[in-house]
Amino acid sequence: MRKYFYTDGVNKFGPYFKDELRFQKISRNTKVWYFGLEHWIEINRVDDLSDIFDAIPPELKQQNTPITIKIPTSEVKYIDKSISFHKKILKSKSSKWIIGLIILIVISIVVIRLVQKQSEVNLYKEIVANSFDADENFDIYVEKFYRDLEFYGIFPKKPKTIVIKFSKLDQIDNATHIHAISLGLNDDSRIEIYINPSSWKHFTKPMRYFLMYHELSHDILNLDDLKKNTSNEGELMYPEISRYENKNMDDFIESFQAVFEQQVKNK
Repeated sequence: MRKYFYTDGVNKFGPYFKDELRFQKISRNTKVWYFGLEHWIEINRVDDLSDIFDAIPPELKQQNTPITIKIPTSEVKYIDKSISFHKKILKSKSSKWIIGLIILIVISIVVIRLVQKQSEVNLYKEIVANSFDADENFDIYVEKFYRDLEFYGIFPKKPKTIVIKFSKLDQIDNATHIHAISLGLNDDSRIEIYINPSSWKHFTKPMRYFLMYHELSHDILNLDDLKKNTSNEGELMYPEISRYENKNMDDFIESFQAVFEQQVKNK
């Protein structure tokens, strides 16, 4: 005897014999299945269940129908156009304000960079104007720097222009705190270094080597200064060489070797 399954749309129930099925919670929309069917079908499509289907009362219509307010099509179109128009105005104003702000920021950045560039140019001219040659032979520092690089297998391009001079930096505005300045960073065609003569005079031998290797590392290896953190103090690229009064030549050798070893690792 055939058995039936039925579903409420989520779960399935059964199997039931026909006489058992009539006592289940089924409606005229209930779908059933029995062995041999490929898909679930409505109960009214099963001939054997027609008497069960006929005995199920039809669904009641809902009495509380929602109240709807009909707005004339012409007014709806007007409202839509009005809303769309105001959105366009707001979007247009917002876009213009954002574009204006971006333009203002870009102009400000350009102006600031131009001012900085002009300030750097003026400073450079003043440093050069106050520069002079001295009896100090800076070539020995340059030659030793290249020999030490070659020992580590580092062979940077040798520049055509090498300028190393004294310049009275302590008498120039915006440079009174500078002991030396290198101007060949990221320019492999030149080494250009200016040293404050009074600083050089008071520096110890290790401090002079620290200073020269620091500036040469800028111009030849294109290295930047380290941050002025306590953890960086004692390193070659630490920007305050004046604090190295207690350093000796062993400290200097250890410091530049650490920099060169790092360059080898970065290759």
